[in-house]
Amino acid sequence: MKKYFTVKIVALSAGILFALYLILTGLVAPWAGKRIAVNALTKTLERQTRIESITFNPFTLEARVKNFAVESKIKGENLASIQDVYLNLSAASLLHLAPVISDVQVTAPKFSLHLNEDNSLNISDLLQRNKEPTAPEPEPAKEASDALFEFKVFNVKITDAALVFTDHIRSVTHSVTQLNFDLPLISSMEKDLATPIKAVMNCLLNNSRLDVNVTGVPFDATRKMSVSLSMLPLDLNYFVPYINLPAPYKIKSAGNLGLSVSGDYEIPAGKTVEEQTLAVSLKTVMKNFDLENVSGAKLFACPLLTMNASSQNVFDMNFLVDQVLLDQASLFVERDARGGINLVPGGQGMKTAQPPQASTRRSDASTVDTQAVQGQAPAVHQNKKPLKPVIALSLPFTAKINQAAVKNMHIRFSDKMVSPEVVKEISSLDFSLTDMNVGSKVEGKYDLHILTGDDEEIKTAGAFHVHNDLKANGNVSVKGISLKHFRPYLASYLGDNVTLENVAAALNFNMGFSQAGLGVEVSDGQVTLDTFGLTEQGKKEPLVQFDRLALSGISCDLLKQEAGVGLVELHKAQVEVNRDKTGRMDLLAAIEQALKPGGNPGKKATASKPAQIKQDATKQDEQNAPAPAWVATIHKTVLDQCRVQFIDQAKKEPVKVIMKDIGVTVENISTKKGEKSTFKASMTNKDKGQINLDGSFDISGPAATVNIDFNRIDVNTAEPYFTDFLKISISEGYLNTKGTVVVTPGKKKSDLPEITYKGQASLNNFMSKNKVDNTEFFSCKSLYATGMEICVNPMSVVIEKIALTDFYQRVILNKNAQLNYKEIMVEQPEDKTVPKGKTKTESAPVKEGGSIPHIRINAITLQGGHINFSDYFTQPNFTANMTEIAGSLTGLSSMGKAHAQLVLKGVHGGYAPLDITGQLDPLKDKRFLDLTISFKNIELPKFNVYSKKYLGYEIEKGKLILELHYNINGDKLNSNNHVLFDQLTLGKKVESKDASSLPLEFAVSLLKNSKGEIDLNLPITGDLSDPKFHFGKVVGTVLKNFIMGIVTAPFKFLGNLVGVGSGQDLGYVEFDPGKSQLDQAQKDKLNKLVTVLDKRTNLKLEILSRYNKLKDAEQLRYEAYEAMVLSMDKKLPEDGTVRLADLDEEKRTRLIEKSYDKAQFPKPRDASGKEKELTLDEKETLLVTSMSLDGDALNDLGRRRGREIAKYLTETGKIDVRRVFVTQPDPVAEDEENSARIKTAFNLK
Repeated sequence: MKKYFTVKIVALSAGILFALYLILTGLVAPWAGKRIAVNALTKTLERQTRIESITFNPFTLEARVKNFAVESKIKGENLASIQDVYLNLSAASLLHLAPVISDVQVTAPKFSLHLNEDNSLNISDLLQRNKEPTAPEPEPAKEASDALFEFKVFNVKITDAALVFTDHIRSVTHSVTQLNFDLPLISSMEKDLATPIKAVMNCLLNNSRLDVNVTGVPFDATRKMSVSLSMLPLDLNYFVPYINLPAPYKIKSAGNLGLSVSGDYEIPAGKTVEEQTLAVSLKTVMKNFDLENVSGAKLFACPLLTMNASSQNVFDMNFLVDQVLLDQASLFVERDARGGINLVPGGQGMKTAQPPQASTRRSDASTVDTQAVQGQAPAVHQNKKPLKPVIALSLPFTAKINQAAVKNMHIRFSDKMVSPEVVKEISSLDFSLTDMNVGSKVEGKYDLHILTGDDEEIKTAGAFHVHNDLKANGNVSVKGISLKHFRPYLASYLGDNVTLENVAAALNFNMGFSQAGLGVEVSDGQVTLDTFGLTEQGKKEPLVQFDRLALSGISCDLLKQEAGVGLVELHKAQVEVNRDKTGRMDLLAAIEQALKPGGNPGKKATASKPAQIKQDATKQDEQNAPAPAWVATIHKTVLDQCRVQFIDQAKKEPVKVIMKDIGVTVENISTKKGEKSTFKASMTNKDKGQINLDGSFDISGPAATVNIDFNRIDVNTAEPYFTDFLKISISEGYLNTKGTVVVTPGKKKSDLPEITYKGQASLNNFMSKNKVDNTEFFSCKSLYATGMEICVNPMSVVIEKIALTDFYQRVILNKNAQLNYKEIMVEQPEDKTVPKGKTKTESAPVKEGGSIPHIRINAITLQGGHINFSDYFTQPNFTANMTEIAGSLTGLSSMGKAHAQLVLKGVHGGYAPLDITGQLDPLKDKRFLDLTISFKNIELPKFNVYSKKYLGYEIEKGKLILELHYNINGDKLNSNNHVLFDQLTLGKKVESKDASSLPLEFAVSLLKNSKGEIDLNLPITGDLSDPKFHFGKVVGTVLKNFIMGIVTAPFKFLGNLVGVGSGQDLGYVEFDPGKSQLDQAQKDKLNKLVTVLDKRTNLKLEILSRYNKLKDAEQLRYEAYEAMVLSMDKKLPEDGTVRLADLDEEKRTRLIEKSYDKAQFPKPRDASGKEKELTLDEKETLLVTSMSLDGDALNDLGRRRGREIAKYLTETGKIDVRRVFVTQPDPVAEDEENSARIKTAFNLK
């Protein structure tokens, strides 16, 4: 019973306790809990708190809170609210003696935050309360064990959570919505330590989805955890108000950000926390970022920026950047008129930041660096100190960057500071860094490619290394660069008369910066310039232009101070030089215009005191060791298809020289002393002339050897340069030269170099004219010199042979009694520096000790010479020819005692020989000449001009023989002149005011010997230094005495001389008008003349053919008229046997009428225009006058008369035909035109 009671009591007690449990947990606790929670939270938060209900199921251990809310101080808004909180406590907690929760669910938690305009939050009071100091709680005693608090939670879920943050200062609202969290299990119980948790969270952050996944064993000793975060593009414009950019920047669009992050954390087994690892992988994508200035102008646009990075262990500070890519970005740079850059913060016109000042202490390293940068050899220091790194890197991390790149970037640059405004666009910029390591050293590879909107291209690629020193290598190339795009920047330095369409360059480089200095090596460099032009301002045509200038194989070593160019090629260059009348050279003017000074003027140099200058110079000399000279080499230079034109208008006659097809090859041009350069050159002058040069030179010498080959160079180009002195025009002439020019340095630095030419030269087909009367002056087929050796410094001339072939010299005595030699000399203006009354020669002092340069010409030969002399002073004019001139002059020298030997021959008038032999010394201080001149068989009638002027007679015949001997020794002249006149016969007397009045015929008869010769010896002596002695006057006196010795005998009619004339004039015969037949009376006269000529065999007869322009012409027209009328009747004979007068009247009238009708001349007409009726006589008169004569009819008539006379005289057999001459027909004198008959006169010779 008792036992039963005990059980009953226990059961009752349990039931009561259970009922009490049910009442307390199911009814009281929720009600009380709600009340207490609301009151406590309201009081604590100072905000009204609401809870709709709190329930607890004591059987299932489920608790739920519904519609919890904390009101905000903003009316109608909750600070926080939760729709539902569900918690299911598992009874397994009793078994495990640890909390085990089956479910934790939170539904629709909402939070609302506000940032007020006073920069306070709507929960600032709560946050401020938490900052108030509280009494420190005693630290709990540390337990010896590090055992985890065990718990186990299943199915943790948060659904539809949200957070709204409203910024009233920036008027922006941020939100986290649709946040869901799911954690299936998390347990710290020992059996679950290795069971990984798997948490998933996702939400919308400002409407952008964010996903977070977490897996791992957070309570295991390894703490191994993996986290991944993925966010779809987040609109960054929400955050723009929080970015305060300096003026003038303004974010137009912040774009959006896509993010993917993953991490793995672990403490390796058996390791401590210090050896923990955290591997991180990051991927970001940023799009559509757009930056502008406050005025709305574009600054920067970034369509796409991506980055992929990772780290195997963040704690090791070792990172890997797989890729950083900025794609299709745009940058807009602008410089205003004041120099302000739109990208520079703080406004426009800011000064460029200066680099920090270097330490004032001078170290050996800094000295070496400075000298290296300046291209000087580093100074050698006695006290060497330990070298310090030039660049010391100390970074707390290491990183490897596989690729950092900018692709397809567009840059627009506008510059308003220059005029005109420059707008330049880079259409595509690609830049990348690859294989880059950053840490204790920085190294990697780079690649840059720029393409502009004007098709200009810049490329560079290579590698770099920074570790204590700097090293870099790579290549650079540019192409398509045009000068016109940069002209505003060059306006202060380069004139706008320079054009350059395309510049291209490429090179490989290797550089380093270390304690040894700055070292730069350039190799395989190439530079190409296309379409260059240099124009004088105001002109259109360029003075200098070329299609292409290319330099290849360029190399440079800064430390070794060596530079070189492998090949220089200049293609189709054209140079035009014009000199105007003032002497101004347009090319020099164009160069001056192109290189005009400009740029920003620097500070004016302040004058230093001499002592200070000397002191500074001394310090500088102490600091710097002498720098060795650079060695520059151009291995090969080629000029192809070039052209040079020079026009000189400064002369009276412009000069135009054109050299085309110029080709030049030069090899090994070097500044290194002793290095020889070789070259070849060729060019064309005036289509036919060819110039070829080759040889070697040393620019450090100077020294050179040049082989010259000139072929058919037109010499008339040089004519204008002697126009100021000679009135000679060169119509033709070609110069040929072949030889070698050698230039050697002087023995002393101050001495001029010695220049020597060895070779040969010739002037071919030369022809010149006298500009005064446009007559030929001198010409030659060839003037050839060989064995030439001409030296300058000292001056000497040695020529082995000179040959003048087929030459012609024109000598003219003009109307003013001046020889054309003097006529061609241009009178020079008086030299005002010479004292009045003195000549320039007299006023110039003579240097003592002066000497004639060494001149030696071994042989000069003449062949085929022709001298043509004309005297226009004497009337009528006189002309004489000296032909077949040939000879030699040997041993001509300015040194030694031997005399030059002269042998010269020629022919006068085609038959009179000339011989000149002897010795002479024209080049020595003391004159010497010993010549013998022989002139034979000179026909004296050729000198009738002078005999008529000075003797008053013509010379009908006679020959002159001269034997002259001249000796000049110093100033003494001794000559013997043997003159022989053979068969001298005077002709008719002529009137001349200059003629002698002496009886010349009588003198001739007295001087003639039995052979008809006049033999004279005329010695002439004199002192050439005597100003009163004139050789011409002495010769004139001798000739005058000769003429005075010739007088004529009394004149007798020829007929009386032979007894047949009886006073009859036998000097002419007469002809009927229009006739050439001799009548009997005229034949009788000719018979008597034959008798005279037969007895005077020394006489020759000249028949002067004559015609009458009136009477003969009238008769010839009538005969032509008569022949025409008779031809109207075909039955009449045509042999002239029938005359018009032989016809009867009727037939004669009919033929005249018929001839008149067929005549083509204009017929007379009456007033009405009808043909006028004429009488037969009138018609006959018109027909006769209309007859035309052949232009040579009268001359032909005169010739027939002369031939008729000559024929009659010679047919007798007594007169040799060689004694009879017929002249060209001439009209009779005017006073004989009315004579009934025509006279044909004779002359005796």
